[in-house]
Amino acid sequence: MAQRYPPIAGGGETHIQNLADGLSGRGYDVTVLTSDPGAEARRYRHAGVSIEYVDGFWAACQSLECKDAVVDLYARLSGRAWDLVHVFNHVPALLPSWLRAAVPQPVCVSLFETQVPAGRVFGLWGDYALEKALQRSLFGQLAAERVICGSEAYRRWALAGGAAEERIRVVPFGTETRRFARAGALRAVARQARGLGGEFAVLVPARPVRRKRIEDALRALALVRRERPGVRLMLTLPDRTADSEYVGELRLLAADLGQSDAVWWERGPGWQDMPELYAAADAVLLPSSHEGFGIALIEGMAAGRPVITSDVEGHDEIVTHAETGLLYPAGDVEALADRLRAVASGAGVPGMVERARELARARFDVAAMVAGHHRVYRELVE
Repeated sequence: MAQRYPPIAGGGETHIQNLADGLSGRGYDVTVLTSDPGAEARRYRHAGVSIEYVDGFWAACQSLECKDAVVDLYARLSGRAWDLVHVFNHVPALLPSWLRAAVPQPVCVSLFETQVPAGRVFGLWGDYALEKALQRSLFGQLAAERVICGSEAYRRWALAGGAAEERIRVVPFGTETRRFARAGALRAVARQARGLGGEFAVLVPARPVRRKRIEDALRALALVRRERPGVRLMLTLPDRTADSEYVGELRLLAADLGQSDAVWWERGPGWQDMPELYAAADAVLLPSSHEGFGIALIEGMAAGRPVITSDVEGHDEIVTHAETGLLYPAGDVEALADRLRAVASGAGVPGMVERARELARARFDVAAMVAGHHRVYRELVE
């Protein structure tokens, strides 16, 4: 069960698709219960993955208007001979937690929302104490046999939320490294489509929400362009998932800094467009204040692009400073500008890029992620 499928944009959504496709490729019958994404995405089918749309599921996940979704889910969960149910994220997991007595099969849960200490657990109400209480109740009511975490950060958050330690398994997130390795072949066309000539383009593959701290990237860009006017910033503007107020603030900031002409906004990118975006870029930057992992970093590494990121929980499980990427203290614009200058100069970049690419292939490939989930499932059903 997932709120959105197939993915619109974002690492967590793409992870679910990769997992479903990978399990199907191993010969399993996979059914995804989700919300109806509309005619364009409704055409998606892959191998043996079956997609079923739950009545009212989008409204239930967005605002807990869940009467229709609960009725439909009860029929689907209680009336079918599932071998195992895997649900993704807090709010979708609330619904089957109310119906757990009607679900005799083993249940797994995975959480992707990025928690902000004392700020938000999953962001539905913006009331940390309320959301924390709901999280603790969720783990108790759902009684999931396994909590599958994509990183050590998520493991710690699950423990803090009340999950039983003996039921937690860490299976690192992965990506289709071969798909992103095509960046070289796509580069010329991708750059031409975005009007990039000899400029040094830095991609920020993050949906515009405040915890991504894209304003730091804009301020660092202004500092770097004093000496290197050919540096440009590529920002994404995905459909349905951007904070429109924050986007307006970013546009005003770029204008105030005199950098509007140095910023390219990629409108409506989906998961299928990401290899082309990495191909167009010369470097990848993720300036977040809080993350649980950072799938975009391993995508950039697999694409052979140097990565720069804030030194925060989750990122430190991927990037080793000066070995596989460059870290800087979150919110430190001067330090970020220094990292951008270092990457743009090219000093030490080829070796760092190659080490990062090998790490992505060896540790974070989608095949390893699917195999890890398969092992956990076998604990429960074999």
